[in-house]
Parts: sequence; C-alpha cells; structure tokens
Amino acid sequence: MIEIYLLEQLAAFARHGTLLAAADELHISQPALSRSMKKLEEQLGVSLFHRENSKISLNETGKLAAEYAEKVLAADRDMIDRVLSFDRQLRTVSVGTCTPFPMWEVMPILQERMIGMAITSEIAPDDRLISGLKSKLYQLVILHQPPEDKELFCQRFLEERLYVTLPQNHPLAKRESLRFADLAGNSILVSGNIGFWMELCKRHIAPSHLLVQNSVEAMGELVEASSLPFFNSDRMMERGYDHPERVSLPLEDDDARAVYYIACLSQDKKRFGSVFSAVREAVLRKR
Repeated sequence: MIEIYLLEQLAAFARHGTLLAAADELHISQPALSRSMKKLEEQLGVSLFHRENSKISLNETGKLAAEYAEKVLAADRDMIDRVLSFDRQLRTVSVGTCTPFPMWEVMPILQERMIGMAITSEIAPDDRLISGLKSKLYQLVILHQPPEDKELFCQRFLEERLYVTLPQNHPLAKRESLRFADLAGNSILVSGNIGFWMELCKRHIAPSHLLVQNSVEAMGELVEASSLPFFNSDRMMERGYDHPERVSLPLEDDDARAVYYIACLSQDKKRFGSVFSAVREAVLRKR
C-alpha cells in the first residue's frame, strides 16, 4: 500500500518540475523530498526519474505514475468530502431561503422538531436553492416560486407584501397605496440582505435612487436620523419594524407580493414530516 503523502509529493514534483519548488510548496526540505521519491520507486519497483548530474526529471513511467497519483489524490479528497458531508447531514439541517422573513418563521419550528440538530441557513436565488437541494447542500429550501420538479416535495407557506414607509409630510403619504412607478425620482433606503426582493427593487428603481444598506445597524441609524423613505413589508411590520410616526403604504404591483413554498427532496418527505405538519399549523394560525 503506497502512502498518500508519497503520492502528494510526486504530484507536487510533476507540477513544478524541480525538487526545490516542490519542496517549497510542501514545506519540507529538498533532501527529505528526494528520499521520499526514492522510497516511492522502491515500493513500485520501477524507476520514475531521469537523473543527470544534480538534476532529475520524470521519465515516461514517472509521468504515468504522476497522472495516477493525481487521480488517487482526487478520489481521496472526494471520499473525505463525502464522508464529512454525510456526517454533517446526520447532525445538521441546512436550509436555503430566498429571503430572510420565512426563515425567521421556520427556525422555531425546526428547533422544536429537530431536537439535537444544528440548523444553518443562507440566502440564495431560487435556481441555486433547487440545485443545492438536489446536490444535498441543503435539506430544506424556501422558494418564492412553486417548483415543478417531481423530485421535490413542496408545500405552500406564508405570503409577504412589499410596503414603502414614508414620513408623514411626504407628498405620497396621503395615498392609500402606491405602485413602483409612483416612486420614480425618490431616493429610497433598502436593506441589502433581502434576497430576491433586492433584484425586484433594482428592476423598478433607478440604481442612483436605491440606497442599499448592508449593515442592519447602519440601516436603523439612517431610518432614525433621516426622513428618507424605505422599503418595508407587512411581515416585517408585524415583527415590530413599523414606525408610528411614519406612514406605511402597500405596493399594488403584482410582483410586490410573494408566496413562499417550503420544499425538500421527495425521498426526505418522511424525515421532515413533522416540520411540514407544523408549517401547515402555522399557516392556519396566520390566516
């Protein structure tokens, strides 16, 4: 059995072409690398190098051995990644979501139903969420479009509607509702960590008028210290992000409303059955 470190060293030599450069990459001495290459030749029972004066280079057999060494190392890395990923899946539920709000609603359900499991989440577009679910990067995803893939089990979740919060003396504040077109020419604050809502805002609002804040603290400070309008939502206001001294108006555009869907692989439906049951109960309570 050839030890992995010998193959790593052979592959490094093949990449660099000199003992010195390969030894530098491997953080070992040149004599130590030279001894390793001799040991590898002894184990294989063949010569791998042309040796001329103080220089060595791979012979044809050595080049073939280096190619196989790269394949073995790739297989070794793949095995490690797969084993670690599998073990992590046994102890972790990774959730991908298209925007933050629905994850806030799902997190307590997961913590209650998946006792002893670590729960991680990240925001990504719907297409990446679906591909991540299929590759098992995620075990659950929250989408804003119903997936048509038969490999997925999907359940309707909650809805969210985009609002604009304005100072009471703003020219638009007397309206009952707005459309994106009404906001033309207005500078508007928007949080940078809102997933697909950001792309929606960018489609409707000129970049020069969209004041994106990636820091929650900075966003809060600007809201308090300025009279700038900012994007909000009915769900955010339910969570206390309303401002009594300001006016919050709904946007009437069709794409300013979102319906969320929670999905998993069909083969994992039983595993997450209690989660989906709790989600159904949450939907009924919200109605």
